[in-house]
Amino acid sequence: MLSERDLTAFLHTRACAMVMLAVACVLGWIAYVKGDVVPLGGPLGIGLTPAREWTGTPFSSFVTSIACTVSMGILIIYVNRAFNVFRSLTSLVAGLFFIMQTALPSVMDRFYGGDLMGVLMLICVVLLFGSWSDSGSQRRVFLIFFLMSLAGFTDLSYLLYLPVLLLGCVQMRIFDLRTFLAAGMGVVTPPWILFGLGLVDPATLHWPRMVVAWSMFSDPEVITALVVTGFTLFVGIGFTIANLLKILSYNSRIRAFNGFLTLLLCSTGFFAIINFNNFAFYIPLLNCLTAYQIAHFFTYRRNRRSYIPILLLVGGYVGFYLWGLLG
Repeated sequence: MLSERDLTAFLHTRACAMVMLAVACVLGWIAYVKGDVVPLGGPLGIGLTPAREWTGTPFSSFVTSIACTVSMGILIIYVNRAFNVFRSLTSLVAGLFFIMQTALPSVMDRFYGGDLMGVLMLICVVLLFGSWSDSGSQRRVFLIFFLMSLAGFTDLSYLLYLPVLLLGCVQMRIFDLRTFLAAGMGVVTPPWILFGLGLVDPATLHWPRMVVAWSMFSDPEVITALVVTGFTLFVGIGFTIANLLKILSYNSRIRAFNGFLTLLLCSTGFFAIINFNNFAFYIPLLNCLTAYQIAHFFTYRRNRRSYIPILLLVGGYVGFYLWGLLG
């Protein structure tokens, strides 16, 4: 018979993450077939086609979005395995992330800039963490800022993370004049290439209006998304505060890694507030970073009944899904 300790241990296994992924895919498919998938927010593109227009059909958009979700789950597990940020092995972070994604079918079932942002940012996290205290890491820094700058032509929301990544260089103890110049070159190279090859005409560039569209509150899907996003941000900040004392007990390397992920979570929540018209852009990354904080908390608190709050959180996000599906 399965004991409470066995159930708690199972929630941290790769098998459980696969089960949660399967559940997420089934719930996503149900919402897709039912047709409860509507675009949320508006991309702030200034030169290149927004990510949501890259796929030709709704089904290909659905498949691409699922692929991005799976990629983010794999990447966040890799971050822990490669850099030991949890000081313990667990796949709970991916499982929680998969379930959190299902809460909003419009996010899970449609490929858009937020999916691409989540994958790109986790790749940047891997590159940044791999540069820890490495004085010769300018190539990695260049690549990080090159990717963000290039993506910024599809949506200006990416560019908000440039100062955050620069602070990450400080946290990784690699910030100096050469690093700053590498970051600068990474930022200017994409426009230099795009303008130079004629792929983007500078005359067609326009600065999109970033104003609050109060009419959005009349849309029930948007209201649901706002409630779920607010709940996720509240949970993420709460678990971050709960983890602070544990993080302070780690060595300087692990503190720097956790510090950057905490900075990234807070920044993402702040950007979702100030860039309200496009708040949905930040949901996948916010879900991933919140899942990280939750998993971190329960990784070093694997007591016999810690499965109860985990399952309550899972049930809460499934409840949000049902609210959106049946509402």
